[in-house]
Amino acid sequence: MTHNAHLSCAAFTILPPMFTGYGIGGAGEVYASILQETRNMMKAAWDAFEEGLAGKEPAVEMRHLETFPNRVEATSAMNARYADLVIVRAPDESDAQPHADMVEGVLMGSGRPVLVLPVGWNGRTIGDRAVVAWDASREAARALHDSMLVLSDDAKVCIATVDANPSETGYGQGAGWDIGAHFSRHGYDIEVRNEDSIGRSVADVLLDLTVSYDANLIVLGGYRHARLQQAIVPGVTRSLLRTSKVPLLLSH
Repeated sequence: MTHNAHLSCAAFTILPPMFTGYGIGGAGEVYASILQETRNMMKAAWDAFEEGLAGKEPAVEMRHLETFPNRVEATSAMNARYADLVIVRAPDESDAQPHADMVEGVLMGSGRPVLVLPVGWNGRTIGDRAVVAWDASREAARALHDSMLVLSDDAKVCIATVDANPSETGYGQGAGWDIGAHFSRHGYDIEVRNEDSIGRSVADVLLDLTVSYDANLIVLGGYRHARLQQAIVPGVTRSLLRTSKVPLLLSH
């Protein structure tokens, strides 16, 4: 395997929430029955998954976790701290809220980079052509350097800015050029593109550029703006999580 990686797979059983009424009369027995049914269903799915991995190399460490819905973020973040890179599936429209909580918990609370794979993605190559969303922020700088975990040694990397203007405390004298020169010293083939939105959202600009550059990875700082703000007016991170057809490398 590339990088001789150790793989650890965590499965979450989301337990049904407890209510005060469950402790009255026979309600406790009802809850116990629902709890056991949930565990049995998860065990069946997990057993089938383990059977599919049996005998394959490299061996995968299995972690079975149980948590209540309001603890998904914290539990996800805690477990992600024991990895160099966390891989998760992007949220799907049919997903219950706990999956989105898991993705955001890992990104916001673990301090680790997160590789998000789109729903239905079946590509075999990641990181030989990448688009880096550069907005001169702390989060973008962190994501850029974390991307070296997945970029190939001879990767072609497009440093992309959107509606960027030169500034002493941001982009510098030439938007994207300083960071492009810095990253090229790591041996990557760098191209800088300063894009104009022309009425498009930043997410749409990045998606269009990903297609034209034939990239198989988008790198960006995750949730530069508060999640509450993004919930009201979806920002770049949340939009790309829902719409990108290629993997995302996110850092916060």
